[in-house]
Amino acid sequence: MAKTLEAHDKLIREIFEGSYQFEIPDYQRPYAWTIEQAGELFDDLVSAMQEARINGASSQYFLGSIVLIKNDREPKSSVVDGQQRLSTLTMLFAVLREAMPHAAADITDFLYKKGKVSLGEKNEYRLIAREEDADFFRANVQEPGGIAQLVASTDKLEDSRLRFRENAALLLAKARALPVADLDTLWKFLANDCSLVVISTPDLEAAYRIFSVLNNRGLDLAPIDIIKAEVLGLIRTTAGEAKSRAYAKEWSRIEKTLGREDFGNLLTHLRTVYAKQKAKATLLKEFQEHVTEYREKRPIDLIDKVIKPYAEVWDFVRDADFEATELAETINEHLSWLNRVDFKDWVPPALVYFKRFRQQPKRLAEFFRLLERLTYFLLVTRVGINERIETYAALTKEIEPDTFDGDVTTLKTLAFIDKQKREFVAALDGDIYRNLPKARMALVLRLESLVSDGSKQQTFTHLSLEHVLPQMPPGDSDWIKWFPDEDERDGWTHRLANLVPLHVRKNSAASNFVFGKKKDEYFVGKGKASPFVLTQEVRSENDWTPTLLTQRQERLVGVLKQHWNLDAAPDEKAPEAAAG
Repeated sequence: MAKTLEAHDKLIREIFEGSYQFEIPDYQRPYAWTIEQAGELFDDLVSAMQEARINGASSQYFLGSIVLIKNDREPKSSVVDGQQRLSTLTMLFAVLREAMPHAAADITDFLYKKGKVSLGEKNEYRLIAREEDADFFRANVQEPGGIAQLVASTDKLEDSRLRFRENAALLLAKARALPVADLDTLWKFLANDCSLVVISTPDLEAAYRIFSVLNNRGLDLAPIDIIKAEVLGLIRTTAGEAKSRAYAKEWSRIEKTLGREDFGNLLTHLRTVYAKQKAKATLLKEFQEHVTEYREKRPIDLIDKVIKPYAEVWDFVRDADFEATELAETINEHLSWLNRVDFKDWVPPALVYFKRFRQQPKRLAEFFRLLERLTYFLLVTRVGINERIETYAALTKEIEPDTFDGDVTTLKTLAFIDKQKREFVAALDGDIYRNLPKARMALVLRLESLVSDGSKQQTFTHLSLEHVLPQMPPGDSDWIKWFPDEDERDGWTHRLANLVPLHVRKNSAASNFVFGKKKDEYFVGKGKASPFVLTQEVRSENDWTPTLLTQRQERLVGVLKQHWNLDAAPDEKAPEAAAG
C-alpha cells in the first residue's frame, strides 16, 4: 500500500543537494517576504551560528517546516507550503556564492546540478519559481553573477520581483559586512547544522488538508496535544487514574475557556517566560528544555501552579477585562492599547507581574502605564524583534525574584533616560505615515482617546487614516497656495497633525476636494458630525496652513509627551544654532 504521508527532519544539505527538485505551482501567491523577514532569517542564523561556535553545540537549528506533493522515489516536489522560506534560502545561497568566490562551486550545487553541455544536458535547478517569475529568478538569483546584477539594477520592478531585489540587496549587504571567517562558518553551519521538517504526500487533497491545519491552527498549536498526553500520562502513573481523569477535565476546561488557539498562545508565552529568549526550536522541544515543572516531570505542579493561574491571567489580559475594586478601568485601558500593538512580546512580563501582584491594583495600574510607554517606544522607534525580546526578557527577570515587592520604580527596564525620551519624541514628531506603517493607526487612535473627554470608549474597527492636506493636491487649489513649496508640503503631509481617523466607506476620490468641501462632506457621517475629536477639530478650521499645522503638531505631540512623561533635558551634544 502506498504511503500517504511522510514527515522527516532533513538537513539543508540533504534537501538542496539533489533529493528534491522544488517547483512552486502557479496557484501559489507571488513571493511576498519583505526585508524584515529576510533580515530576521539572516540575523537568526548568524546568532545561532555564533552561539554554536561559543558553546560547541552540535544540535540542529530548526528553520521550520514545508509541505510537499511528492512521490516516493521522484525528486520532483510541488510546494504546497514553504515557498517563502525555500525562495529566501535559495537567495541566501546565491548571496553567499557572490560573497565567497572560493566556495562558489560548492554553493552552486545547492542552486542547481550543472549539466554536461557536451552531452546536451541542461542545468537541473533545485528550485523552480512560479512560471511568471521562473526565468527572472533563474537569471538573477540562481545563475552565477545574477545576484550582483539584480542588486545593481535600476529597472522598475513590482511585486515579487521587487521583493527579490530588495531582499537580495539586504542579504548581500549583511553577508559582506561579516568577516570572511564568519561567512565561511555561516555557510558550513547552514549546510550541516540547520534543518527543515519536510512533510510530503503524493495526494493533493491530503497535502492541502495538512497545509490548512498548519496555517489555521498555527505550527505552535500541535504540541499542546502531545504535552497534554504526556502530562496526564505522568499523573496517571504517579497519582492514579482518578487524579488523571480530574486533571483531564481541568485541562479541557481551560482549553475551552481560552479557545484552542489562545491556549496554544498561552503555552508559547509560558515558554518565553521560562526561556527568556526567542524560540529556536519547536514549542514542544523548548517546553521540554525550559519549563521547569515539565522538565522535572512534576505534572500536577505544571497544571496547578503554572498553566491554571497563568490561564486566568491571560484570559483577562487578552480581552482587557480585569475586574478589581479600584482602578480596573485604568488597567484595562492600558491593556487595550497594548493589545493594539502588532506584536505580543510584551505579554510574558505582563503575565508574570499580574500573577504576582493581582491583588494590588495601584501597582498594577502604574506597571501597565509604564509597560504601555515601553511598548509604544519599541514600536515607533522600530526596534528589531531580537532586541524587543531581550528587552522584555530583562523586564521579566526583574519581576520574578521573591525579593521584588512590586515597586515599579525599581524596575530599570521601565525607566527611561533622557536619550530614549528624545528618540521617542523625534519619532512621534516625524513622518509617521510612511515611516511607521505598523504603528500609525494605533498612535492616532491613542491620541484620539487622550484628546477626547473619555466619556465613551471608541471601538470602531473599519477605519483608515485620512490626509487632510492631500497626498496629491490639485495644481490650482488652495492647498498649493497654502503650501507652494513642494518640500515643505511633503514634509507636512504624513505627520501627525495632518492625519485624522475616518471610516473606510468614505469615497477615496473625495480626498482631493478643496478644503471647504472636503471638511463639510468628507469628515462627517450620514448627516451627523464625525465621532472623532481629531476630525471635528479639522472642521472647525477655516484654512489649513503651515502655521496652523505647526501649532497643531506641537499640541498633539505634546499630548503624547505628557501622557508618556517624555519631557527630557536638552541634548547637550546637539549642535547649537548658528548665531544670527
